[in-house]
Amino acid sequence: MRKIHLKYCREVIFMVVAILCSIGSIYAQVGQTVSGVVKDVAGEPLIGVSVLEVGTSNGAITDLDGKYTLTLTESKSVLAFSYIGYVQQNIHVDGRKNIMVVMKDDAIGLQEVIVTGYGKTVTKDKLTAAISKVSSEVLEKGVRSNPLTALAGTVTGVRVTQTSGQPGAGPSIQVRAGASLNGSGSPLYIIDGVQKDDMNDINSNDIESIEVLKDAAATALYGARANNGVVLVTTKSGHVGKTTVTLNVNIGKGFARDNYDFMNARDYLYWERMAAKRSGDDMNLVNGWGTGNDITADGNKSSNGIYSTSILTDKNKYLLDYGWQSMKDPASDNYLLFKETDFMKLNTQDAWTQDYNVSFSGGNDKGKYYSSIGYYDETGFPLESGYQRLSFNLNGEYKIKSWLKASGFVNFSRSETNPNYMSDANFWSVVAAAPPTFKGANLDGTVITLLNNTQNANWNEMKNYYYRRNTAYKTTLGTSFQVDLMKGLSLKLSGMWYLWMKETESFDKELPTAPGKLNSNRKASATYARKLDQTYNAILNYNASFGEHSVSAVGGFEMIDKYNYGLSASGQGATSDDFIGLQFTAPLDANGKSTRNMSTTHTQERIMSGFLNATYDYKSKYLFSFSGRYDGYSKLVDNRWGFFPGVSAAWNVYREEFMEKYLDIFSNMKVRMGYGQNGNVNGIGLYELQGSYGTAGNYNGIYGLLIDDIAYPGLRWEKTTSFDTAIELGLFNKVDLTVGYFNKKTTDLIANVPLASSSGVGSMTTNNGAVRSQGMELEVNYRIFDRKDFKWNIGANITFVKSKILQLPDNGNENNRQGGTEVYKGKGSNETVWKGGMQEGQSYGDIYGFKMMGVVRDESDLANYAYYVDKIPSKPVYGPVAYAQLTVEQQKNAQQLAPGDAVWYDVNGDGTIDTYDQVRLGNEIPKWMGGFNTSVTWKGLTLFARFDYALGYKKWNSGYQYFMGITSGHFNVPDLAKKTWTEDNLGAELPVLMTNDTSFKKNYTRNTSLFWEDASYLCAREISLSYDLPSQWTKKALIDKVTVTLTGQNLFYITDNRLYTPEYGTTSSNKGGYALPKTVLMGLKVVF
Repeated sequence: MRKIHLKYCREVIFMVVAILCSIGSIYAQVGQTVSGVVKDVAGEPLIGVSVLEVGTSNGAITDLDGKYTLTLTESKSVLAFSYIGYVQQNIHVDGRKNIMVVMKDDAIGLQEVIVTGYGKTVTKDKLTAAISKVSSEVLEKGVRSNPLTALAGTVTGVRVTQTSGQPGAGPSIQVRAGASLNGSGSPLYIIDGVQKDDMNDINSNDIESIEVLKDAAATALYGARANNGVVLVTTKSGHVGKTTVTLNVNIGKGFARDNYDFMNARDYLYWERMAAKRSGDDMNLVNGWGTGNDITADGNKSSNGIYSTSILTDKNKYLLDYGWQSMKDPASDNYLLFKETDFMKLNTQDAWTQDYNVSFSGGNDKGKYYSSIGYYDETGFPLESGYQRLSFNLNGEYKIKSWLKASGFVNFSRSETNPNYMSDANFWSVVAAAPPTFKGANLDGTVITLLNNTQNANWNEMKNYYYRRNTAYKTTLGTSFQVDLMKGLSLKLSGMWYLWMKETESFDKELPTAPGKLNSNRKASATYARKLDQTYNAILNYNASFGEHSVSAVGGFEMIDKYNYGLSASGQGATSDDFIGLQFTAPLDANGKSTRNMSTTHTQERIMSGFLNATYDYKSKYLFSFSGRYDGYSKLVDNRWGFFPGVSAAWNVYREEFMEKYLDIFSNMKVRMGYGQNGNVNGIGLYELQGSYGTAGNYNGIYGLLIDDIAYPGLRWEKTTSFDTAIELGLFNKVDLTVGYFNKKTTDLIANVPLASSSGVGSMTTNNGAVRSQGMELEVNYRIFDRKDFKWNIGANITFVKSKILQLPDNGNENNRQGGTEVYKGKGSNETVWKGGMQEGQSYGDIYGFKMMGVVRDESDLANYAYYVDKIPSKPVYGPVAYAQLTVEQQKNAQQLAPGDAVWYDVNGDGTIDTYDQVRLGNEIPKWMGGFNTSVTWKGLTLFARFDYALGYKKWNSGYQYFMGITSGHFNVPDLAKKTWTEDNLGAELPVLMTNDTSFKKNYTRNTSLFWEDASYLCAREISLSYDLPSQWTKKALIDKVTVTLTGQNLFYITDNRLYTPEYGTTSSNKGGYALPKTVLMGLKVVF
């Protein structure tokens, strides 16, 4: 394996050297030299201003003193001076050798450059579509393994949810609620022209900008793959001027969030034993709270030696001198002896994050280059878990002739993940919920491996029995040649290759499965996956101005080819724990059957496309844009080709003559509108529509074939048609306000239609469905102060989204309902209707369940429920009079309502609770989402804060429900149990605690309002304090700039949810899971 790695590294190094050679030597062209200084209106020099000779790639960057020097290539040159936050100036040289420039503030960023796709850019002033930009300044704040987390609360209409805190885990992204029936669907990720599935191999320090294309007018250029939006990532490139070296170092510590406030050992024993007494349980069971444990037994050999709880006697009280504790047994006259173990501390480690990056950038009028190398290391909280990534980036361009330019890039990353042997949910459930009376170690000091017979394991010890390794290699290569055919017209030919390889290995040693039992199978497995994506395109780019008219166009052809290969193998029966290779597994088991399995996969897909984007503007007032893409996709059969258009227009009202007298008030006023279509085929497999066969069980040693999928060559593209409009206002050169509306309709949804069992196939894929999403967006940015030594900016955004199902596959149900709950219509009616699930004419995500009305306080309160009946399927519950009216035989299969029991809302008022007495409890999808940020700068000190929120939705707190409803002795109990009904707390908000609620009255273990909780939250996502050392200090050390930073990420949530992190969990449920940690980081940035 090591030889393979070395060979692979040699190949990468060879490719890097080849690209470096292709960039060539950089020589300056001799001509007229122009120099000068660029300052702001306050007379301060501006550092990093771009000075470009218009019509060429020749340019320079101002230094620390605002000075620049540029050798011109033409006699009649125009210099363009541009800088973020300032109005661009175009100045004719006219033979001058020294040009001084004073740049004016662009308070609302109208000259900010936006990337729209395929290398085309446009200033914000001329943008006609819904595109949001995140600059490198935002991305460089803090540390993140995936740069997409920086979008949270930053981009209007985009919801970023970090569902796992596992090192290396990425967020989920939704743009304007997605385009599917459940609001899911990831956007298309394009990184420097290459489509990728995720962004966890990209170093944030290497990114120049991220543009999010939100409406069809913007995404139509990407056609069939863009119905969920597009995320364009542009990495940094070289600049004209002296070589710049930048060093970034960030080191921080993570602090775990335990979402459940579990009890300490003393409280645990009190509440569990009281619950057991009420439930009529044997108090001497062998478990966390029972006293049947043998504290002298070896917990690795006998199950009664795992836990410490026992009756205190003269023989064992000596243990009190060794840290054991005692307490009065609430369920008897005895005293209990127990040992308290912090199981979380025993099984977790400190989580540290380290991020190192160094980059080099420079160039002159002939060429530019940018290179970086980075290392990211994040330790996980579970012992021996973590994520490491080594990344390398190099790009450059070289002007071979005045009409020919070559460019190339290589990106490489190697990442390794050290996962747990069990899932995140299982690990955190076991660790957090382990009974605190677990001994941890036997009396002789040997560590106890297992907690109980269900293999809930002590990871501190079990980690030694499992070997797990996941390694991924990602390499992206690209090269292009740009030919200037004539003035304003160029042709660019590009080829890009993305190679992804992943290796996984696992081995299970001889391990305990229960006290005194060993599993000697010694299972081994390995997988290897390789993907090669090839992208080739030819693109024409045209720009021209005719007086007050300007036109531009980009069009071309593209081919994408994707090939995937996979190999997996497994076996068992290795002779020793010391040999983990598959070759050491046994070929046959004791029965002569093979223990080894092997499989391979080969898949290929191809996309052929032609595309065009054309824009026109008159006096920069009236702006028009058209985009179209014609896509052919190999997944489809009879309908492979589809055309996806988009049109948009904008009116810069503030440029009209009648607005001149109002420009002091309205520094910007624009109205824009867009309409377009996108497609999608992500819901089908590569060969699904061609039909497929699978093997059937053998008969007399002969295997047969059965149809797995029915061929359906007539399947069409999903199509999302969207309309978007917005008003953009700039007020008093301080406020930037955007109000927008969008309406998306997705038709021909790809859905599975159930088939009759006689067909032999459960369902088939077809086009049958439609959904609409619409909403409003509001974004405000306000520059409160903009002085030389004091600046204060604030920004906020909010999005409202509402979705409705328009059409579903015909199934004979009313509204073609899928799923849902049958409930009573209302008071006094026994008629029922179906609610929830998915139905035509309704929103999706509605939650239906039983609504708890209260808790029976005491015997006098019980009289109010004399005829109450709760028809639990196993054992119905009756009020006192209703119970008395039962026969003796009926009473044997019934329960009596008692003080401490929950009572439920009776929808139709018939006095009986049955499955139809469920009501709407809320919706699982947020209705409002957004964020806000602020930045305050005083001299060299800057405070930055970023918050995001989601409002108006609920989540099922399945963890609390589980731990409150099943207190079997193998789990701890949350502190929430202290709010349950007892004889001393008659007015409690929660029902009485029992050891196994599922066997009793289901006060907790039913779909109930108790645990469908408001999940609305506000998160302090990032707060950063940075300081730029005075330049007069750094210059003495020959350093351009030094910045030190203190950053906190995911610091706190404001929420009514019982969980500290309401956004974690991949679905509405959130039992277990790896909660997103708080992180505090120290950073240093040095520029030479």
